[in-house]
Amino acid sequence: MKRRMPRLPSRLAIPASRMETKLAIVFLFLIILPIGLISYISSIRYSDTIEKNTVTYATQLTDRMMSKLDDYMLDMKKISILPSYLAELKDGLKMSNNLYDGKMNRNEDLTDLSPEEQTRTIEIQRKIGSNVNLLNNIKSGTNSFYMFDRYGHVYYETKNQRIRADLSTVYAEWSEKAYAAHGTPVLLSTQEVANSPNAKRYVFTVVRELIDPASYARLGVIALDANISVIENIVKDLDTATKGQTMIIDNDGKVIYDSEKKYLTQNWTRNDLMELTNNSHGSFHSDMDGEPSLTIYKQSSETGWRVLMTIPQEQLMEDATLTRNFTIISASVIMIFALLISLVLVFALTRPMRSLVKLMKEVQTGNMDVVFPVVRRDEMGLVGSAFNRMIDRVKTLISDIVVMEKRKKEAELQSLQTQINPHFIYNTLESIRMTAVLNDDNEVGEMTRLLGKLLRYSIHAGTETVPLEQEWDHLRMYVQLLNYRYGNRFKLELPEDSEIRMNVMKLLFQPIVENAVYHGMDEDKTGMTIKIEHQLEGTDHLFRVMDDGVGMDEDKLSQLRAGLREELAEWDGHGIGLRNVNERLKLRYGEPYGIGIESEPGVGTTVIVRIPQAHMKEE
Repeated sequence: MKRRMPRLPSRLAIPASRMETKLAIVFLFLIILPIGLISYISSIRYSDTIEKNTVTYATQLTDRMMSKLDDYMLDMKKISILPSYLAELKDGLKMSNNLYDGKMNRNEDLTDLSPEEQTRTIEIQRKIGSNVNLLNNIKSGTNSFYMFDRYGHVYYETKNQRIRADLSTVYAEWSEKAYAAHGTPVLLSTQEVANSPNAKRYVFTVVRELIDPASYARLGVIALDANISVIENIVKDLDTATKGQTMIIDNDGKVIYDSEKKYLTQNWTRNDLMELTNNSHGSFHSDMDGEPSLTIYKQSSETGWRVLMTIPQEQLMEDATLTRNFTIISASVIMIFALLISLVLVFALTRPMRSLVKLMKEVQTGNMDVVFPVVRRDEMGLVGSAFNRMIDRVKTLISDIVVMEKRKKEAELQSLQTQINPHFIYNTLESIRMTAVLNDDNEVGEMTRLLGKLLRYSIHAGTETVPLEQEWDHLRMYVQLLNYRYGNRFKLELPEDSEIRMNVMKLLFQPIVENAVYHGMDEDKTGMTIKIEHQLEGTDHLFRVMDDGVGMDEDKLSQLRAGLREELAEWDGHGIGLRNVNERLKLRYGEPYGIGIESEPGVGTTVIVRIPQAHMKEE
């Protein structure tokens, strides 16, 4: 019994790779890592420098802008105190307060004026209006001064026809904040003012309580409107220089100004950004409208307003991106050039080794007629000379082994053929004897004739292979003898393909059919059909020998298959004919060929014979 030698595991499982691949990887790391690392570090440092310089530059611009804005607000607050020192304007407000004080004491309607009182109001308007007109022209950007007496009656002079239409509604808020400040100017955030249904403008306001410096009596309230364009003129230079956007927010989160004018007078909802501006100045990264941006902020010590300047990251890093791209392209060109030189050197150094590997692969396929050309007497030349000597020695050994294997195979084939089950011969002779005794007719002669042909075919054929049709004739005679013995219980169906022209190993199918008859015949059935089918599978011929006998269960089938594979330590001899056929096929055609078995209880058994197509024309 043959035993398979266990396969010894290798000591080290090292992945196979070509020498030029290893050298190329080494050069790749030696070239790409230093250049790539230097390029990456340079790009990062340059980007950081650009950002730091931008933050410094933008902070300086913001400081200057904030200084201008604080100066303007301070001037507005200073202007708001002037009416307290203009005698004519104070007299006008006192006259207005006295007029309405008298009507209040008499419980009269403040809006119902007599002709004399109307004349007095005209005089009051003249006194106050001339001074308001003077105040309107003191500071550029201011729209209008509004003077209110203690009862909320307003006096003003038009400037560019921009008089607020909501004075009656905003007076209550203005007077409340002005009186609460006790003469200190109050800065109000941006408001939207509609002069007409289709004309809107944005202003911010300074309100202040007017007090007589001599008597400290309350005279009324002054309100000074300034156009948002004042802030816009200050900010636009900053936006132009930084290519960003600016937003100004008061302490309550109300937007005083933004470059896009999308959030004016609205409450800023980005609380996450407001939390990042808890210091007086600084910078941080954030997303504005889904775009990564750098935000620089500063808080005014004069007004408390926060200026947030946002610069898109793409705009900020434009120069850095150009420099980075130039660096990457230059580094890539250098690396590609260096790699090309390295690859040329690698392939030049490994060319003899590749030639030797190619010759070794030829030897693996069975081609021993190869010679390594020895050009130089270097290390590869010495290896090539040793390879050539090895091939010559192997060819000599192979020729000796071929002769020995041929003799061994002939001896094994002769030994196997002598092991075919002799039971058939004995049983057939017994049938002939019984037939002669019982019938005394020509059937004995026919059986004897068929038996003689079978014996001559198996013993005196003189060749190892025969034409397939001759094997079929032998099989028909064998089944005919079986039918003489068992009373026509067996039916043989052979392939009808007349195009099958091949030689097969002698006595290939008869042991298989014999095994089916003696081990698969179902006594409960009146007969058995043995059918042989043929098909091509790739480059192999497959013959299926099928019977409709009793079949085998899984345990018995597994035992039979193990016996065919010589895996049983002890074997009872069941299916010795199948085993002999399998061994003969493997000895003749190689390990991939032989027979396979499929079976199902009550259905039957199928024996599959696999033969290579390349050997079919043997003689």
